[in-house]
Amino acid sequence: MAIRGSFSKAKGFDRRVWTLFYGRIISSLGFSVVMPFLSIYLHTELGIPMTVVGIVLLISAIVGAVGQIAGGELADILGRRKIMIMAMATRCLMFLGLAYVISGGASLLVITIMVSLSSLAGSFFEPATNALIADVVEPRKRLEAYGLLRIGGNLGWTIGPLLGGLLSMVSYPFLFLISALATGTVALIVFLFVAESISAGSKRQKLSLRDLGRLKEDRRFLAFCLISVPLFVMFGQMASNYAVFSTDIIGISNAEVGYIYALNGIMVVTMQFPISRSVGRYRMTKVMAAGSMMYAIGYGIVGLTPSIGLMVPSWVFSPGFLYLAGCMFIVTLGEMMVSPASMTLVAKMSPEAERGRYQGMYGLVSNFGFSAGPFFGGLLFDAFSNEPVLMWLGIGSFGLIAALGYLALSRAFRDGSDRIDDPDQ
Repeated sequence: MAIRGSFSKAKGFDRRVWTLFYGRIISSLGFSVVMPFLSIYLHTELGIPMTVVGIVLLISAIVGAVGQIAGGELADILGRRKIMIMAMATRCLMFLGLAYVISGGASLLVITIMVSLSSLAGSFFEPATNALIADVVEPRKRLEAYGLLRIGGNLGWTIGPLLGGLLSMVSYPFLFLISALATGTVALIVFLFVAESISAGSKRQKLSLRDLGRLKEDRRFLAFCLISVPLFVMFGQMASNYAVFSTDIIGISNAEVGYIYALNGIMVVTMQFPISRSVGRYRMTKVMAAGSMMYAIGYGIVGLTPSIGLMVPSWVFSPGFLYLAGCMFIVTLGEMMVSPASMTLVAKMSPEAERGRYQGMYGLVSNFGFSAGPFFGGLLFDAFSNEPVLMWLGIGSFGLIAALGYLALSRAFRDGSDRIDDPDQ
């Protein structure tokens, strides 16, 4: 209850929102304790080239993208609660399997299959969660509700990488055991404390590919999804290129990478609500454009670390650490703008009976971009490892493309329907 009390402005939410907030803390801790260090393990411990590491993450995220649309469809048919429980319970088993196979020196193929199955299971959870929020929160408060979930997720991100950075120097398999414990706990929490948010009469009766095809008629939504792909390519750099570049090229430790990720989490925990409330007066497409530009700047200047960054005093930390932390500060500002704004805009564009479908389709697109991020980043890493400025300018260009796309899309919302206070919503 202490956490709830610290967010005094977040009043009036359904109890299920708070339950999912606490669950998000735990699930995010379980994910972040291992995923930022998976790329480091594959590249440093197994000697796998970054392009191949990118392909591994690409495969797992493509599998997860399929799970997003399937999870959204099933959330509309079977209900939000059942899908969330199934997703977390299955992911728990996958993390247990990964701990076992890595401890036994499994091949890259086996690791890829297990990581992909974990991604598939986890991807069912997000559209069901986002649809439940849209079910139980009034439109005017959804931006804050999605922001609250982001705060929960980043509380986990504050603890997870710190723990993972320290434990990875002892045992990588143990990280996966922690992830299994966390996801299993979330499955139990949802089972015990989260009631279904849609009645039996509101559920769709069957899965229809023909009905799914109707999404192509919503051109604004499809344009929004397409423009979001390069944005999520940027998202994908945090757990891949950024971590490996920081350790392999700059030379900071795994623990210091964990400190930087913790900065990301602390910023969201302390600043997400003020930022959500301040941007709520603006059109969401314009907020998305501004946030994308912050991403472009934050990642674009990472390439200056070997020159300017190493000149910044780091005191007790490794050279370049404080500069990389400054880059993460800028990236996180962009993250706090675009993440809740995107979920809010998708919820506004989706019909009530198809919220899971819309959230699932957007999840598919976001996973596709997220999966392409490590792949394109890996190509740039291997091609320009000796030219970091070019590498990171190439990565930053994806944010610029997204920003220009959102500005162009804003013309399709001239009626003001991309505002959270739109009277028609």
